[in-house]
Amino acid sequence: MSRRLKSTLVVAGLLLAVLATLLMTIAGTERFTSKDVAFDIQSPQLVTVTFDVTRNVEDTVECAAQVLSEGKAVVGWKLVTFGPGESSSSSTTTPQPGADAIVPGARNGDQVTERAISQVRTNYQGVSGGVSRCWVLEK
Repeated sequence: MSRRLKSTLVVAGLLLAVLATLLMTIAGTERFTSKDVAFDIQSPQLVTVTFDVTRNVEDTVECAAQVLSEGKAVVGWKLVTFGPGESSSSSTTTPQPGADAIVPGARNGDQVTERAISQVRTNYQGVSGGVSRCWVLEK
């Protein structure tokens, strides 16, 4: 193989690798965002975790709220589901122990932002709480 052909093949391979990376990044773009807002240690067994989720109105998004110990171990965990559609709850008060409140927020086109106020039970004293991760539930 000539030197020029080798160089051309190397450049073509690099361009294909860059293109493949770009396509995977675009395809993996999330259809939602989540943001921790607050946590409140109610007792050694109960923590209120508050977070916002912005999602497509038609999507159902599920998030894992978690509570961590001082050693960063998960000591409480709970699933919270948003959608599809917009929540109709108008309550902004703290829910009863073990319950969740989904508070409607702003709508911008096909996107809606909602706030979850989730009561997470723990099996050990927690020191922080927030959303661990979210995912879209397929229809």
